Amino acid sequence: MSRGSRILAACCAATLLLLCGCWDSRDVDNRLIVGALGLEHADGDTVRIWVRFPLPKATLEQSKKDFFVISQEGHTVPDALYKVGYKLPKAVDASSTRALLIDEKLAKVGLAPYLEFAMRERSVPLDTVVAVVRGNMEHIFSSPNPTGELSGIYTKLFFEPYAGGMPRKNKTRLWEIYSKFHNPFHANLIPLLKEGEQNSFEFAGNVIFRGDKIIGELNKDESLLYQLFTHRFHDAEVELMDRADVRIVHNISHIDTSMKAGIPTIRIHCELSLTLIDSSHWGDASKTDVVSELETELKGLAKSMFEKTQRAGADVFGFGNRYRGQLTSSQYADWSELYKRARIDYTFGIELRNTGLQFLEPPTQR
Repeated sequence: MSRGSRILAACCAATLLLLCGCWDSRDVDNRLIVGALGLEHADGDTVRIWVRFPLPKATLEQSKKDFFVISQEGHTVPDALYKVGYKLPKAVDASSTRALLIDEKLAKVGLAPYLEFAMRERSVPLDTVVAVVRGNMEHIFSSPNPTGELSGIYTKLFFEPYAGGMPRKNKTRLWEIYSKFHNPFHANLIPLLKEGEQNSFEFAGNVIFRGDKIIGELNKDESLLYQLFTHRFHDAEVELMDRADVRIVHNISHIDTSMKAGIPTIRIHCELSLTLIDSSHWGDASKTDVVSELETELKGLAKSMFEKTQRAGADVFGFGNRYRGQLTSSQYADWSELYKRARIDYTFGIELRNTGLQFLEPPTQR
């Protein structure tokens, strides 16, 4: 080897000494993965967090549970998470959090101060599923999942369309909530879970927000209308009536907006395709009777839903985004009041299919 080659090799070897290794990383064996995170109001201005960790299979025989739970108070959420580390032998890793459950009382005070850390620090994934909880947070976090999924994964699957999600269950992610805090034209609608008797929790409806505070609530049936009008409807939904059980298999909504004399006018036409599920209690009802009954029921639900949101001045549908170009920037903050006075008209076009011979008209008697 020539002298030049030896010098080059020595320089390369010296350069390798300057390279950094993974000195600041932690092996997965030394981390506790957060599956679900809960927030509730504590004494004074403090917040209490509930953290649920899934356990690896190697520890299941010892603990007989696939999770363990810990709680901690703090002045802020990051402060409480940091204090949790004092109680544990491993590092707390919130980067895989699947569910964020927020106590109803805390949501009535205001969410923004308690969610800002997630936007700034990005320690919690922005696609984390968020829900408001009514009930005992300790019981919800301490109860085992009936189907045995890992902590947090169960809550996420509860809302996912490919798993336990249903149109009435309004899947809401963390980034959607925070973005609407800063959008005067679109208010938040967040799913509401209540403490269950046979399960850790069950779906109860959706809560209406104005700004970052709860101001109202939609029940399960009104939540279905919200899904239909906002193009969030997926899969199929069974609608139970006095005369029939039908399944909504397809939906498309057409929305037209205008401004007349300073009053927003919103027109919605919702087209539904239905199939017959059960006709055992129909009696002599005709196809027209069934369609008319369903249309009357849907209009009643739409009326109560819009009354609640307009009374609260909370445009959870995002209609205001269609008026952004018609208002000056100084008028953006007035949309809540404009929405209260908006005229909203809605119609339904219903097609009932798969009825078989039940509604076949008899031949005309000659």
